[in-house]
Amino acid sequence: MSRLFPVSVILVFGLATAGCAASGGPGTTSVVVSETPSPTARATQEPSPGPTPSPTPEECPPMAGAAIGANQTVLATANIYGAGHEYGPAPGGGGRGTLPPVWELPSGAGFVTISCAVGRVNPIRDNGIWNGAAGDGVGRTEVEAFEGISGIVHGRNGMFLVGVFLTDATPVDPAPPFLDFTATETFDELAPEIGQTFFVGDGLGRKFLVPAGATRLFLGFADAALYVGPPGWYGNNVGQLDVTVEVTVG
Repeated sequence: MSRLFPVSVILVFGLATAGCAASGGPGTTSVVVSETPSPTARATQEPSPGPTPSPTPEECPPMAGAAIGANQTVLATANIYGAGHEYGPAPGGGGRGTLPPVWELPSGAGFVTISCAVGRVNPIRDNGIWNGAAGDGVGRTEVEAFEGISGIVHGRNGMFLVGVFLTDATPVDPAPPFLDFTATETFDELAPEIGQTFFVGDGLGRKFLVPAGATRLFLGFADAALYVGPPGWYGNNVGQLDVTVEVTVG
């Protein structure tokens, strides 16, 4: 079900130089809220040292009225559990990664859309398999909550772009219930809570309602050993995405 807002201002967050695919038709669905992800075996390998050549970085097309400097790169190491914190936590081991980029939201923000998200990321350095913002389409994700940021579940996808809305405050436990996107990846509108990690993917055709009190949007990845368990294993991620965020006020 789509909702309409009276729109007074549209702030476009983005600058760049190349193309992004057109959106397909939006679908509608509901999101299942669960309480505790089931445990699964952990990976035992250590992050591989040394650089791996990545695909040539892609960039989103320029847009009229773009806010200078607001377009941002989301590294494959962007740890969504570091949102609002001074560092990215890694209770599952394998590396803390980097802090996720943040978009400051204007007063009265109604919803955000991701008009472009291009590039390639790789969850295991040297494995030669790259995917875009939509994810790898084969992994199983059951990453647990940590330090006020909820976990997230997707039974048929991994290494996809995720987001979280926060207030100006540092997130603290308890975290909100996690969302399960296994059967609900296709949606046209989503209303996450403060601190609730949500599926973004390529963002095309999706509208994310800004929760009351939210002042910041963070984008990154939910990673763990084999995508399952406590957050971590950002140390062997490579690649990056270029992301354009649009914020509608009113």
